Amino acid sequence: MTPSNVKLGHLIELIGNVADAFTCALFTMDPDGKNLALREHFTLSRNLDRKAKIAIGKSPIGLAAQTRKTQLIENFDQNTRFLGIYEKNEDLKSFIALPVIYGDQVGVLAVDTKERYQFSIKLQKILSEFAQQISWSLEPKTTTPSPTSRPFLQEINSYCRFLAESPNRSSVADRLTQIPASLISCPAIAVTWFEENQMEGKIIGHRGFANDISETKVYFGKGLVGSCAKNRLPLLLQAHEGRRTVLFSEDEKSEDLQCVATLPIQLNDTLYGVLLVGSSEPEGVSQADLDKLALIVSAAASALFCADTKDRWVYDKNLDPVTGVPNHRFLTEYHLALSEEVFKPKESVFFLTFHITNLTTLYETHGVDRGDAYLKQLMALFSKVVPSPKFVFRLSETCFLVLLMERSQKDVELLQSKLKHLLDHNPLYVNGVSIQAKFQWGLSAYPEEGKELFSLINLSRNRLTQKTRALA
Repeated sequence: MTPSNVKLGHLIELIGNVADAFTCALFTMDPDGKNLALREHFTLSRNLDRKAKIAIGKSPIGLAAQTRKTQLIENFDQNTRFLGIYEKNEDLKSFIALPVIYGDQVGVLAVDTKERYQFSIKLQKILSEFAQQISWSLEPKTTTPSPTSRPFLQEINSYCRFLAESPNRSSVADRLTQIPASLISCPAIAVTWFEENQMEGKIIGHRGFANDISETKVYFGKGLVGSCAKNRLPLLLQAHEGRRTVLFSEDEKSEDLQCVATLPIQLNDTLYGVLLVGSSEPEGVSQADLDKLALIVSAAASALFCADTKDRWVYDKNLDPVTGVPNHRFLTEYHLALSEEVFKPKESVFFLTFHITNLTTLYETHGVDRGDAYLKQLMALFSKVVPSPKFVFRLSETCFLVLLMERSQKDVELLQSKLKHLLDHNPLYVNGVSIQAKFQWGLSAYPEEGKELFSLINLSRNRLTQKTRALA
């Protein structure tokens, strides 16, 4: 389906990727106000009903619209047709419906997945922030503007869209320094990023300054920019003769700016940076300009949120969501860099794999929460017992790999024996409950048994299988 709104279509696809969604769908209200209709979607299902209409108050989607509260279903064990969006049952693990309020209407963002039984608190927060971005996109236009104001509204809307569609942080900074003179007639513009919990900011983009400010240090709470970052409030300042105005730092060279405005670039509680604009003309920045700039930094913050979320998704997709260790996808994407890192001339590398043979039974017996907690505790044990240098990876649901460097064959065999004895005879306790896992072990060595990463991994894993056959 070609999205009726390109920006919304891209946003829904991004949400789907971030949430590992099977389906991500946006429903908006019909003109009669009684039903929700499918507006945009991203799906891996062949059974999605693209003509679905859901009555307000019916199914979790309609209930989210009626109550304007999030509806969450975890450990999904029902026929998914009751959701009202599938023509056949799908084997879902969890589902969430979030209200999207725009004007006096309400829509619903529905996300389901086959990848996890729960939506973490962090992911729920990310999805709620996405819902706010959708609300902004759906917000109805205000009263019809006069013919004289229409060109201005079109221009600022076009520029804000240009900002909001920035693909990454660097692009946001570049586009902020390109504010059209027809919108804001200020020759001097600077963009400063403040990383989370950092007391020093970095000027990432600028134009129109007499001096090179790219290496100027900006401190949280100091100067106009630092004060704006600390107080998170816009500032508009007229220069006074004989009184020096510090823009960024006490060490900066003087600039001929008679009027300066600073605005925080923030979304909810997250501060991304500060936008500074300046003019050499007295009263060169007006309150009306400040109102325009408020719209501009709002669009910039939206773009930064989407760019950061996409970056987090790219990073997180290479990590196992339960244990936090790199997964098989990481090995596939970065095997060349990893090989270069660990394979050194005349140095051995050992590939120790272990397979938890009863992990599925442990999850069925103790539940998802205790099963996840057990794996986290197991990784903490490995971190403590196995000395560095080492790398740990999750190869599959039940199989892990430990790369061991800078040690001898005898050291590795002793370590393997220690781990086997420790785990075979000492169950781990999770919330007071004893959990005993069963393990199989496999070992291969570089360069004695091979020089290619995946061949050595496979050799180690094959030795797990050989041991299983030997016991049969």
